[in-house]
Amino acid sequence: MGKKSEKKVVEETMEVDEQPAEEPEAVPEEEPEVEDEDLNVPKKKKMEILDPKSFEQDPSNLTLILYEEDHTIGNSIKHILSRMDEVEFCGYNVPHPLEDKILFRVQTKDGINALEVLVKAFESVEQVFSTIRGKFEAAYEKSIA
Repeated sequence: MGKKSEKKVVEETMEVDEQPAEEPEAVPEEEPEVEDEDLNVPKKKKMEILDPKSFEQDPSNLTLILYEEDHTIGNSIKHILSRMDEVEFCGYNVPHPLEDKILFRVQTKDGINALEVLVKAFESVEQVFSTIRGKFEAAYEKSIA
């Protein structure tokens, strides 16, 4: 290389080196979920129908995503659904252990809406958990008295 080309390379290198180093972008902290309905803040989804068009065509088949849930609620709902006469199939899975969601699949007999059956199961599970909570609180109160 000639002296002119070496000088050009050195000048280009100096220009690159003389630029101030960029500071890393600050990662915004996740904001807590706001419960106040007066604020116009979008709330996180708790559930979502995986394929709404398919469900509209055949309401006896439903695949649902439940966010922020795990095996505790999945097993409870599956147990309740499996005892219902109108349910032909029910099951759930956790797609990945680090994801905080479960996929739930319900298939009912023809003419029976799977979403309505699932809502009944949710209500039954809620009732069971309320009963357990009541018994636990009664036992706790009795133990500290």
